[in-house]
Amino acid sequence: MAQITGRFESLQAELLELIQELGLKPQDALPSEAVLAQKLGVSRATLREATRALQSQGYLVAHQGRGLFLQNFSVAPVISRLPYQLIESGADLDELLIARAALERGLIREVSERISESRLARLDEVVGTMYELEAKGLSFPEEDREFHRCLYVDLNNRVVDGTLEAFWQLMAKMRDQLPPLRYDDLADRHAAIVRALRDPESLDPVIALDDHFIDIRQRTDALATRRSDTPQES
Repeated sequence: MAQITGRFESLQAELLELIQELGLKPQDALPSEAVLAQKLGVSRATLREATRALQSQGYLVAHQGRGLFLQNFSVAPVISRLPYQLIESGADLDELLIARAALERGLIREVSERISESRLARLDEVVGTMYELEAKGLSFPEEDREFHRCLYVDLNNRVVDGTLEAFWQLMAKMRDQLPPLRYDDLADRHAAIVRALRDPESLDPVIALDDHFIDIRQRTDALATRRSDTPQES
């Protein structure tokens, strides 16, 4: 099975290399299935499976009666598969949380330079809802997700948006692995980020974001401790 999977992935790479050699550009039609199969030395049925996979990844698009076309590449299909790929690869949740924190830390200064007052007002609304839920002892994962989406949406970077969304999807799927989340001051920590974005010369947004991520550090440390205390199979 591993050999079959490896050959299948290799065929996809060979097809992409062939497309590059042919000098095809987005919206250009690919050669016929028969021609491609001959050039790659595979059956048409095998080729068809490879082209279907590349369609799902956003490289190709099929137009009925017209054939296959190279399309403008979008990261969306790749990003949408990321949570499942990470789970299958055995990625640890603490690795995910640390990566997310690093990504956001690297972007927050740019956010502070371009964020609008209307966006800040929206963040105020989200934080207000956090305070209400926190006062009731309730968690607020959806509000947390919306807060971070609002932070970076004006960067207009699909890779950033998609990657952060993949992080949230994977966290949702692996939430039961996390140690209990503290709710006593998370709204305050989010509010501090908004204050720093309003006055980045006096209040450092990076420091505010780092303080907000202290809960992640505590939870990842707890995960590491729990794993080290678990007897390993010999």
